[in-house]
Amino acid sequence: MLLTFSVRASNNLILTTIPLISKYDLNFNSVEIGILAAVAVGSTGIMSALVNSRLCPGKRRKLFISSIIIYMVLEPVFYFSNTFSIWLLVILSGFFFGSVMPNIISSAGTIKDKRTRERTLTLYTLSLSASLVIGPLIESFILLYFNLYQLFLFFIPFGIIAIVLSFKIRFPEEIKDKTKKNLNVFKNPGFRLSVFNNISYDTPFALILTFGGIFARTEFNAPYSFVELLLAGFFGLSFLSRFILSYRPAKKLYITTTVSIIITIIGLILVYFSTSLILYFVIICLLGIPHGLTFPTSLTALSRSFNESEISVANTYFYALMMFLAVIVPSMAGLMVYSVGLRFTFLLFAIPVIILFGLILREYKRIPEINN
Repeated sequence: MLLTFSVRASNNLILTTIPLISKYDLNFNSVEIGILAAVAVGSTGIMSALVNSRLCPGKRRKLFISSIIIYMVLEPVFYFSNTFSIWLLVILSGFFFGSVMPNIISSAGTIKDKRTRERTLTLYTLSLSASLVIGPLIESFILLYFNLYQLFLFFIPFGIIAIVLSFKIRFPEEIKDKTKKNLNVFKNPGFRLSVFNNISYDTPFALILTFGGIFARTEFNAPYSFVELLLAGFFGLSFLSRFILSYRPAKKLYITTTVSIIITIIGLILVYFSTSLILYFVIICLLGIPHGLTFPTSLTALSRSFNESEISVANTYFYALMMFLAVIVPSMAGLMVYSVGLRFTFLLFAIPVIILFGLILREYKRIPEINN
């Protein structure tokens, strides 16, 4: 949990600060900002799907440790970034981050007892949320006295903690040859359900992460410190949702999924009609609830669909697929913002969520046993 906290807090700093630097310091347009966000997650997906997933546990552990070291060394270098170097830094940091989170997920999901395993997975997601609340709060305070570039220097201690703890992570045992040759995760309905479920929120989340802060500054002239408070509120409600799940793990997954998607659809529509910074803040905070519920629900569905020898491969492909799909969303969002404006883009993003809701309900009907 401490390793997850340190790594995710550092990663979130990059994902939330780079769009602001790109627009207000480097004068990138919305299309360029969207592409920059896309290549960040795209390079992460390449590492996760094409490199990490093909290695045996021993080699994967070495890659995991070396990736954390390289990633944490790269982060403070963003302090010196300019119009050209920021592209290289984003690609490299995204690439090496691709071997980090799937392996932490796999380590958290190897406990044999089902209830304990699902609670541990929820605690893992809880530590993610905690980092995403505390990190922006720290950033908000620092931005009262320093600029966006200087933020990266203050997060060096998190990098040191992550490097030290990376040597402690345990890797699951797996039948590496048979599993990888015979396992087709895409034929597993539980895998498809997890993917559809996560996409239903990854789509608007990528929009919020890339353009949520820009929306606050453009529409309501919010200062940088308030933009970080906005993200802290969003992740604060996410943290609260995951805390509740850690205390009472979800049994009927379809109920949690339905609540998440309905809040997502309503929230995206309300952003379009927001008339003040305070109202926008409340709406974004409410959208943190489905962010908190969706990911642990997807991980629970995965853990109920694969055995221990398969779960590492399933998690890797799940994470890689999410990264590749996340390439499309920022690029699409950047083009839509450039074409129709920020407000209308948020409204239009409710449409794919509604379509995914139908696909999710269909998968639940096919595998009712996943709710037990």
